[in-house]
Amino acid sequence: MGGERWKGGTVLRFAEELILLLLDKETGALAPVPDRSLHCALAGAVLMDLALEDRIDTDPERLFLVDSTPVGDDLLDPCLESVAREAETRDTAYWIDRLAEPAQADRVQRSALDRLVERGIVERETGGLHSVTRRVVRSRRYPQVDGEAGREVELRVMTVLFSEEVPTPRDVMLIALVNACGIFSRLLSPGEMAEVRDRLELICRMDLIGRTVFAAIREAGVPAESRERPRPALSSQAARARALAAIPLADGGGLPLVGNAFRMTGDPIPYLARQYRELGPVFRLRAFSHRFTVLAGPEANTFLQQHGGLHLRNVDFYAGMTRALGAHRFTLGMDGSEHSRLRKVLAHGYSRGYYLDRLEEAARIVARETAAVPERTPVTALPILRRIIARQIGVLCTGVSADEYMPDLVAYLDRVIAVTTMRRPAFLMRTPRMRRARARMEALCEHLVRVHEAGPGEKPDLIDDVLALHRADPQFLPETELVSACIGPFVAGLHTAASVATCMLYALLKHPETLARMLPEVDALFASGGPTAHKLRAMDVTHRVAMESLRLYRVAPVQVRTVVNTFEFAGQVIPAGTRVMFATTVPHVLPEHFPEPERFDIDRYTPERAEHRAPGVYAPFGLGTHRCLGNGFTEVSLALTLASMLHRAEITMHPPKYRLKMSHSTVAAPKPGFKIVLAHRH
Repeated sequence: MGGERWKGGTVLRFAEELILLLLDKETGALAPVPDRSLHCALAGAVLMDLALEDRIDTDPERLFLVDSTPVGDDLLDPCLESVAREAETRDTAYWIDRLAEPAQADRVQRSALDRLVERGIVERETGGLHSVTRRVVRSRRYPQVDGEAGREVELRVMTVLFSEEVPTPRDVMLIALVNACGIFSRLLSPGEMAEVRDRLELICRMDLIGRTVFAAIREAGVPAESRERPRPALSSQAARARALAAIPLADGGGLPLVGNAFRMTGDPIPYLARQYRELGPVFRLRAFSHRFTVLAGPEANTFLQQHGGLHLRNVDFYAGMTRALGAHRFTLGMDGSEHSRLRKVLAHGYSRGYYLDRLEEAARIVARETAAVPERTPVTALPILRRIIARQIGVLCTGVSADEYMPDLVAYLDRVIAVTTMRRPAFLMRTPRMRRARARMEALCEHLVRVHEAGPGEKPDLIDDVLALHRADPQFLPETELVSACIGPFVAGLHTAASVATCMLYALLKHPETLARMLPEVDALFASGGPTAHKLRAMDVTHRVAMESLRLYRVAPVQVRTVVNTFEFAGQVIPAGTRVMFATTVPHVLPEHFPEPERFDIDRYTPERAEHRAPGVYAPFGLGTHRCLGNGFTEVSLALTLASMLHRAEITMHPPKYRLKMSHSTVAAPKPGFKIVLAHRH
């Protein structure tokens, strides 16, 4: 049979094979199949496996229970239980329709992906993306179990379609399932579809269960491929304008000339949350000459996560930043398969595992920087955390201390963000100060390349990965792109990571009862030989402090995109060419998801409450294909940095009742008024 055998006697289920068939090896996303088609395919996959396990049987008029004994498989047993509980005998179309309900189908999809990851066939990436492991890609076979190595599902299916090879019964069922849901038209070109149409029809008549499920899926509402039509594009400017005019305006359009600009000053999320309450998950706003269509709430976040890669583009908003860095390929300003390719190369150097392999170095950096802080003297917190984060990035990600370059690099990046995303005057990039800072940034890149030219060290770092890509494909990543690739970790860490670390420290000092709960974990981390990956992962309270700090102090509150393919959302048509603002952190302030949202409460993230687990409600690192690449690195850096500081010194706030104020002039960051006093202990 085509299914691959695994330990414990289990097989690769139809749902897992379906996911593998749809997984795009270039982008890491599933092929853009309509939700209804995918949901019906997953429902059919479960029913086919239950039939093969002799738990159900079908004929053209009905589906009936044969054996209610659980299979012992979390993909199949919930559906088997539903069939067993039904008093009446129903037909297959009824069960396809019922099991294709979004909640049911999403559970099957998540479970199938989880199992593929556990089995070493697929690995997770940031942004909800997945990729087939290198071993499978190279061998076109799945890992050996019980002495067998199964051919990759795409290779099997395409071999059957484009040759005279006799298909196995399981492959016949899988092909019938994929064909019934109109998925082949997404995987094959029109010419290829014409070439295999007769063969496809012949194969789909070979199996009774396959024929029954095929008919049931069509009856349940999935159209035949020949009748499937995409949504008409809004080709004219007038049609796009009419679609936008139907979307409600925030505050009726706001004030003359300035629109909603004054309401958006500072933290925009409370204002956007109020508009979400009044107008729903989609509305328009204007800030001077800039116009945005806002998508907010959990439903918007879910859409961004699941469909952003198909309908949205990032490059337009970050084009100015990309140019300012002298680049064409900068991860924030890329989309599609090239963006996915570059992220895969960079992912190792930004990963949680990479940081955990270098804990000893990271802890030494925090110890040295903490010891250098004047004792019993009020000092501004953000610069201290920024120095610590910058040195960790420099030493861990690039193998080089970049201290001497930091003042110029920080100044240049601050100005780039102000000019390109905050719309400050462009001439500010051409001042003598910025020219010097730009030259120093390029000098840093030259230094990094020179240090790494001899070859990777014992533990290859981010720069080694960048240079390896450059040597392997100098057209994709030429010398002219090395500056932006080499300073990428500083772009992320010097602003967001340092700001979050500062907010986390403030939260602990503001809430001494929470600090008291965290200190035993700090002591345990540094006991018996010091920090290890195992002990850091066990710091439950510390992890929840970081999560609540990320929720409450939103350093990346929105994501701006350009619509490239018209879509419908919440009853509104969002036309191509529209600039949209996804207010991804609006759910962070909604009491129905986070009760008393302004209260700092780390117990929101306990298994009993798990307020962050609801789909689309927790998005501190963004969502979709551009979700922060370094989120894992940041999470463990926050834990180790704050734990190390608290281990080394008793820290108090100055003045004790200071209330944190945030600056939004470039990115969200604590203002200089937040000062701390250290009394060294170790």
